[in-house]
Amino acid sequence: MANKTAKPIFITLAALIALVGSLAFIFIKVGSWLAVADAFPARLDIIYTFGGENIRISYSRELMRRFPEAHWVISDYGHRYARLLLRQGFDMSRVTILDTCRSTISEVSGLAQWLKNQKGAPQADDSGVLDSGESGKPADLTSRPLHIGLVSNPMHMRRIRLIAEKTFRDPAIRLHCLPVPPERYGWSRRTIGHWWKVKGLRTWVGLETGKILIFWALFSWG
Repeated sequence: MANKTAKPIFITLAALIALVGSLAFIFIKVGSWLAVADAFPARLDIIYTFGGENIRISYSRELMRRFPEAHWVISDYGHRYARLLLRQGFDMSRVTILDTCRSTISEVSGLAQWLKNQKGAPQADDSGVLDSGESGKPADLTSRPLHIGLVSNPMHMRRIRLIAEKTFRDPAIRLHCLPVPPERYGWSRRTIGHWWKVKGLRTWVGLETGKILIFWALFSWG
């Protein structure tokens, strides 16, 4: 009788230990998992910068110098970055501003819609600011494969990739996660691996993990 009672208790205890171990592993690895980054491709056709931080713009400018044939698309609700680039004399013929996006999902959807609608080379308005869907002459977007570099905060990249891979189903569209280097935020791969010790990283990990869980819950079908 005692042996029969002990067996389910042992199984339950083993299951609890396995569960705690799995949760501890996820807790430790989630920071590095969020901060996905790809190697630089041989070429980029489009550099897409997600809104939210000035540092993303400055890093994207570096990428534009590295990939001079690329067209730069910026999520810029309110045209703040567009006005800054104009004041600095940046060549806006290489830039498209998407000014209707207010969330990561809408930013990815906005890029997808812009690519779908891109058939010509409309010009900027008299103010020199480029509205959603307007641009100078872009790169040849009919070429395949089409290489798109996605630029944002390192901790934002996993969610971007999940959303982008669900949105862009064309295998000829190649997505490259090219986050701002973590060192420019005062982080390193080591600190990201120990994210719970850094206040700013704790905030990012908490927010991004929660948003990914919501995304999976709402969009896991299809």
